[in-house]
Amino acid sequence: MTPDHEPVRLQYWPASHAVDAPGAWPDSYEFDSVDDAVAFAMTQSPSNREVAWLRTPDGAILKWPQILRLWEMRQDH
Repeated sequence: MTPDHEPVRLQYWPASHAVDAPGAWPDSYEFDSVDDAVAFAMTQSPSNREVAWLRTPDGAILKWPQILRLWEMRQDH
């Protein structure tokens, strides 16, 4: 990753947590691309976590249905 490039961050939250709830975000897995983060989220199951969320370099937050759709689109190609 270059210094001027923000990583894609994959984080896991309890299903009941709201993205705009107060408090710090948990530690994240960092990736160079959304595609890499989506592949990890769909093929790995970190223990004691329920729901994957992605934060893109531009700050957009992708929740589970969006991650699943990106995975399905990737599989269609």
